[in-house]
Amino acid sequence: MRKTIVLGLLLMSTVSLLGQNVSDTIEVRKALGVIFLQNGKKLAPRNLLEITKSNAESYNEMKKAKSNFDVGNIFGFAGGFMVGWPIGTALGGGEPNWTLAAIGAGLIVISIPFSSAYSKHAKNAVGIYNNGLKQTGHNNVEWKLGLTCSGVGIKITF
Repeated sequence: MRKTIVLGLLLMSTVSLLGQNVSDTIEVRKALGVIFLQNGKKLAPRNLLEITKSNAESYNEMKKAKSNFDVGNIFGFAGGFMVGWPIGTALGGGEPNWTLAAIGAGLIVISIPFSSAYSKHAKNAVGIYNNGLKQTGHNNVEWKLGLTCSGVGIKITF
């Protein structure tokens, strides 16, 4: 009976120890662009910036990525508006300003290198962050069976 209780307690402690291992790694997927996921949730650049604060090197790289993302979005949205307005005017039967559309197309082209730089820096930041987790997140568990003041006991060291 005593062996069954000790074995049951030992199994329960092992199960609870394994249940505490949560993966905080960030997954990178390619779709229409690059998507970052953590625990099944899609992460925006501001979320990535917040998550990487715990790793200084990764955080600095992500700050570069976020600034490229912001500048690229400004050029891209402005260019999209400038292209869309004349197209909408033409579809509506008015006289479109094709010079405005050409300038907008130029702004969209300017946004492409910023988008590419964002992806490069963000992937690098995620790689640094994930490597930092693997180095610090894996603790060796040491089990020792021995005598204690109240009898035989198990000492678990993390």
